[in-house]
Amino acid sequence: MLRIDSGGGSALASDLMWREILKTTEEDSANVKPLVASMSNIAASGGYYIACQADKIMASPSTITGSIGVIAGRPNMSGLKNKLGIHSDGIKYGKHSDLYSDSDLWDDEERGILRDGIFHVYGKFLKRVADGRDALDSLAVHEVAIGKVWSGTRAKTLNLIDEIGNLSDAVKLTAKIAGINHLDYKIDEYPKREKKSDFSFGKNNSGI
Repeated sequence: MLRIDSGGGSALASDLMWREILKTTEEDSANVKPLVASMSNIAASGGYYIACQADKIMASPSTITGSIGVIAGRPNMSGLKNKLGIHSDGIKYGKHSDLYSDSDLWDDEERGILRDGIFHVYGKFLKRVADGRDALDSLAVHEVAIGKVWSGTRAKTLNLIDEIGNLSDAVKLTAKIAGINHLDYKIDEYPKREKKSDFSFGKNNSGI
């Protein structure tokens, strides 16, 4: 079971985690396992990306989910640097090797490069979701995507998740899918918490 509480982040990191889930659920033929994604308070953007390949997705009624979209950019600090008297020089190899430098504005060609990159990653995101969600194809995913966010309850009606439930419900569902009786497993919680010692006050340790 994969517990998710994330508003997203790096597209590369999300894709690497998605890849491991794909291997777990489909590609590792010698060790395929059923996998349930359990969404906590938020599972949006990259948080949803890593969930979409799971066999089942479960969320709470109020879980912020979806936000299937891509955003990219970088600040232009040239005005601030000039005001502070900061100047920088550099050596670059390749016409656009300084694309993400914060020292100037993008020209039209550079904006086009960024736009093409966003469309490429967004298209991959749609395909990942469509491949993982049997009830949705790429066009259907696009209708609920482009950055829109949904509650867990609404996400279920849109087929973005399968079940409404909490962490305990997700554990039970995982065991059921794996064919494990609820009496045949136990849960270890990490990180382990040290047991607090009993305190007594006073020099003679006799308490109050």
